[in-house]
Amino acid sequence: MFGYSGSLDVFDIDASLDDAMMCAVSCNGFIDAEKPWIVAKDGTKAGRLDEILYTLCESLRIIAILISPVLPKAAHGIFDQLNWKMELSGKEERFSLADAEWGKLPDGHVVGKPVPLFRG
Repeated sequence: MFGYSGSLDVFDIDASLDDAMMCAVSCNGFIDAEKPWIVAKDGTKAGRLDEILYTLCESLRIIAILISPVLPKAAHGIFDQLNWKMELSGKEERFSLADAEWGKLPDGHVVGKPVPLFRG
């Protein structure tokens, strides 16, 4: 198997999006397992809630990078809501595969207001 960038090099879009889809599916499972809405109600677990939310925001940041060649508008929407690289808003330079490493989102980063990316 090529891996993400190799798949894009040969225009294998399905294979290149597999990583992003696997990450999204893992996030859904993580949400189901961790139940952040319950953790938020327990005032003694604020640190754990921070860890859960960081994990989800960092995952979304990486997903946005991975989908940007195929779904640029959605990727920009994710970055906008994450308040990430706002100085490059609307520009393709905003997404660099080299930035798809875990831990680039700083602790305490404040995200924007959630809005739907896809309207029905």
